[in-house]
Amino acid sequence: MANFITRALRSISGITYPKPWLVNLFGGNETSAGERVSPTNAPKVSAVYACVNLIADTIASVPFKVIRETDKGVEYTGGLLDTLVSVRPNENYNSFDFRKAMITQLMLRGNAYVLPVRTGSNLSALELIDTDLVTLDTTSGVLIYQIMLVNGVQMRVKPSQIIHLKAYTIDGINGVSPITFARETVGVSMAATKHLGSFYGRGATPKGILQIQGTIRDPDRVRQIGNQFDNRYNGNNAGGTAVLTEGAEYKPVASSMRESQFLETLKFTVEEICRIYKVPPHKVGHMDGAGYSNSIEAQNAQFTMDCIRPLVEQIEMEFTNKLLTGGRKFNLDMRALTRGDIMTQVQRNVSYWNIGAISANEIRKQDGLPPIEGGDEYSSPAHMSPQNDINNGK
Repeated sequence: MANFITRALRSISGITYPKPWLVNLFGGNETSAGERVSPTNAPKVSAVYACVNLIADTIASVPFKVIRETDKGVEYTGGLLDTLVSVRPNENYNSFDFRKAMITQLMLRGNAYVLPVRTGSNLSALELIDTDLVTLDTTSGVLIYQIMLVNGVQMRVKPSQIIHLKAYTIDGINGVSPITFARETVGVSMAATKHLGSFYGRGATPKGILQIQGTIRDPDRVRQIGNQFDNRYNGNNAGGTAVLTEGAEYKPVASSMRESQFLETLKFTVEEICRIYKVPPHKVGHMDGAGYSNSIEAQNAQFTMDCIRPLVEQIEMEFTNKLLTGGRKFNLDMRALTRGDIMTQVQRNVSYWNIGAISANEIRKQDGLPPIEGGDEYSSPAHMSPQNDINNGK
C-alpha cells in the first residue's frame, strides 16, 4: 500500500510533488532573497543563459551520424535515420535547432522528450515534446508516459516508444532540473542585479551634500536650492566652476559598490552557477583568475570531458536503444570540437602520420584538399618495424 501511494504521488502534480508547469504557473519557487525562480525565468540571469547556451550550441554543432563498427573500422551507414538526426528531424526545424532546443530543455527543466513519429511501420520524423505536456504515470507499477497533445488528446506510450533524456536523476525515472539545486544562487543573482539596476537608475546615495550656514525651515525652499544647484552644474554644465555664496559648502559623497559587496556577490553567483553546470567560468566570459598559469587549454579539455562527454554518452545510448538494432549505433563525433583548434589538429595529424596510422592524403581530405601523388603511402618508422624487416634491410 505504501509503495502504491508513493507511485501515485510521483505521478500527480501537487504541493508536495509539483510538476514544472505548476511551479511556472505561480512564477516559480520563492527564494530567501525574495525572488521567484523557475526554469522559465532563470535564463534572465546572464550566467544561466550563457552556460545553457554554450552547452546547447556545443552539442548541436557536433556531427550526428548513424555508424556501424566493423573490423575495417567505422562505417557510416546513411539512410533515413541518419538524415533525420543529421539534417532534418521533421518539417519544422533542422538538426541544429532540434538538438539545441532539446539540450536547452534538458539543462533548464531537467528532462527532454523526443517522440519518434511513424507512418505505418516506418519512422518518418522525430518530434521534440514540451516537458510540460509529459507526465510519468507509475500508479500501476509499470512506467507509462502520458503525453497531452495539442488537440487535447492524451497519448500513453511505453518507455521503449519515447526518447527520454535526464539532466540529473535520483531514481532513474524522473529528471531533476539543475535550477532546482541552484535556485537560491540564481535568486541571489536576480536580487543583486535588480538592486544594482536601482542603484544606477534612481541613485542609492546622493552625489553630494550642499551645506548652508543657518537654518532653513521651509522644505520647499530646501528643494528649490538643491534643484537650482543641480540644474546649474549637471548635464551640459557638468565640469563647470561652481560659485557658492553666503558660506555655502559642497561636500561630494564617494560611493563605492565594493563596500556594498554587490560586485563580489555577482561574481560569486557566476562561479556557483558555472559549478552547477560544470562549465569553466572563462567559457562564459568570467575571466577572474583565468590565465596561462591556470591553463585555459586544460580547462577547455576539462569542459569537453566533464560536461559535454557525459551528455554525448547519454544521447548516443538513448537514441541507439530506442531507434536502432543490428549492430548500428548513433555517434556524436566529438573530434569536431577540435576544428577551431588548429594546433591540436596539426599535432594529432602529425602524430598519426608518424606512426603510420593515417596517410598524407587522408589528412588532406580532412581539410578539403585534393590528393597528391604518393600520398596514399603510410609511414613506417624504423623503430616500429618488425625485427625481420630490420635484419633484411627493409
